[in-house]
Amino acid sequence: MNLTDHPFIQSIPDERRATIIEEVEVIDLNDGDIIFEENSAPEALFLILSGTVAFIKTKPDGSLQSVSQSGEGSFFGEVGVFTGELRALGASAKGPCTVVRVPESTVKKIIEDAEPVRRILESVINHLKSTTAHYIDEVMRTEKLTLVGTMVSSLLHDFKNPFATISLGSAIIQQKYPDDTKVELICQNIESQIRRMVNMANDLAAFSRGENRIEISHVDLDHLFEQFRKLNMPFFKDQTVALTLNGNGIQLEGDFSKLLRVLQNLISNSIEAIHHASVDGAVQVEALEAGPYVMLKITDNGPGIPEKIQNTLFEPFVTQGKKEGTGLGTAIAKSIIDAHHGKIDFETGSVGTVFTIHLPKRQPVG
Repeated sequence: MNLTDHPFIQSIPDERRATIIEEVEVIDLNDGDIIFEENSAPEALFLILSGTVAFIKTKPDGSLQSVSQSGEGSFFGEVGVFTGELRALGASAKGPCTVVRVPESTVKKIIEDAEPVRRILESVINHLKSTTAHYIDEVMRTEKLTLVGTMVSSLLHDFKNPFATISLGSAIIQQKYPDDTKVELICQNIESQIRRMVNMANDLAAFSRGENRIEISHVDLDHLFEQFRKLNMPFFKDQTVALTLNGNGIQLEGDFSKLLRVLQNLISNSIEAIHHASVDGAVQVEALEAGPYVMLKITDNGPGIPEKIQNTLFEPFVTQGKKEGTGLGTAIAKSIIDAHHGKIDFETGSVGTVFTIHLPKRQPVG
């Protein structure tokens, strides 16, 4: 395509076209040549006379994500020119191509007689930029969730034989000492921990696939809390965190193992936050009647949730100041609560956090 045939040039009035053409620069590029980098200054708009240009976003791990591409007759780079913000994406040649660099000053000459139109375009472009950024975040999050799901499924497959061996060993020990109550409790705990690990992995894999099915059964909250304490007994021996669990004899319909996972994720976060603050702490979980709902309140005296992540706490991969973890705990907890047709919210400050969960006593049919 000749420069004078490009739709952008054709849109310029005849009396100004020749002057504008004198100010542009035609550039021939080879495959992979960088046109501009992400976060660079928006010094020009670019027209494509031939070939293809790819637009790239850098992922948090430093790798590159191809977002889109444009071909002959199109133009790009106008967003930064209109808004003055740094480039949100990088641009490079995808194969041999020819582009035209239209300097920022020249672009402004072209639109200087259309100030109202310019303002409308700025508004539209800012909206599109916001939408694009959200889309890119969603693409990256989906990719990470898919990777997590694949890894977890692979781990479950690899762990089947070790789990089976551990379970068999536990059964043999129990048979050898049938009258030893302590051995029986230890072996039962081994079996429970194996089931717990498998359930946790299955929950994580299901979350990565966007699944939120639950198996409804009768749940006694006192029994649920007792099981939680039994499974986590080794972690509460240091007495640096006092854990209080009070089910108040309340019962509801729900998925026992998944509600156990909600407790695991939220209480573990509270305890970790308290340990980071290096203070003796307290975590209290209490069940209360609330009409057709059961209200669970999880209260701690930790340092509170950082303001930076409060608005996105229930989104995947949100974490701050933690050496371990995936940033999926609260997201999975919310997905389980949602599957139970419940709600979860929190209040936080410098002297503690309170998570409030509302769960219906009876699950809707169908």
